Amino acid sequence: MELKLDYTPFKTFWINCAYNTLFSLLTSFESSYKYAALLNDYSYLINEMQTPNETKYISLAVKPIAKYYDLYHNMLYSEQKPFNFNHGDNYFDILKELIQENKIILIGVDLFYWVPNSVCWNKHHWDHYSFINGFNDEKRVLYVFDDNFNGFDEFEVPEERLIKAIKHYPKKPSGYICKISKNIERFELSIHEVKDNARRLINEISKKLTVTFWDLHEKDFIEGHMCDLICTQIFQIVNRHIANQMLIQEFDDRISNPAYGNLLLKCCKELQDGWTIVKNKLVKIYLSEYKKSLISDLNEKCRYLLLKEIDMWNMFLKYVN
Repeated sequence: MELKLDYTPFKTFWINCAYNTLFSLLTSFESSYKYAALLNDYSYLINEMQTPNETKYISLAVKPIAKYYDLYHNMLYSEQKPFNFNHGDNYFDILKELIQENKIILIGVDLFYWVPNSVCWNKHHWDHYSFINGFNDEKRVLYVFDDNFNGFDEFEVPEERLIKAIKHYPKKPSGYICKISKNIERFELSIHEVKDNARRLINEISKKLTVTFWDLHEKDFIEGHMCDLICTQIFQIVNRHIANQMLIQEFDDRISNPAYGNLLLKCCKELQDGWTIVKNKLVKIYLSEYKKSLISDLNEKCRYLLLKEIDMWNMFLKYVN
């Protein structure tokens, strides 16, 4: 027997598993939320962090839904009930029964064992909650929404990997059983809100231009964990600019001169390419001889790109009516 729930993975761009799962469910119920995913309702998080070697450093990451996360979450889920597996439980059969009851299930897994060709596969013990979309009883596999190097999608997870991933998940609860609300309102993309967010982003980014990111020791890079973590965070920034490009294209008819629209889209593409270069340079530092001067050069490129994003949003405010 095979059974799948009636949901489609959100594959337009990738931010993180939680974001893409949220919009997979929302857009499956109400297609207008593909525009909510594009909305520039994001911020940059600047946090002091610590590596496994206890090196303190400043991280740069995207907070993908700065204003509306609670609204979307509470609108989608009428209830989220935590549950825990017991010693000796048959994980596959328990999850199969919940799926047959048409339940929304998020389970905690160790990504080391979860999806092949992903950043953590057989490499890092990172954990998160993954959405279960169905099962195949004969093959003894679950269908899950998650991501690998090709992006966010639906994957098959055999029972053997399921058992390992759940057993090595270090936290409680083991998962959540969710009820979906029937009152999901249609989303309307507002030019006024996009402009308000543009002004906010200009102001926020301007205050972050003097920060030095990723000032790590050589040992932190050699061990690889930090390189993969930071590359993942930079890749999120690349994808946010893919979303920004699509957002700007939604307002083509509000730009009086096509040349201005082309200029905005060119800026979006340069930001995507620029942050990709930053990510690749970081990998190069990891793979070659570590030099502190290379981190300084990397930060100069980051400042240039943050200034370019300020220019992009200023152009948007000027050219889009």
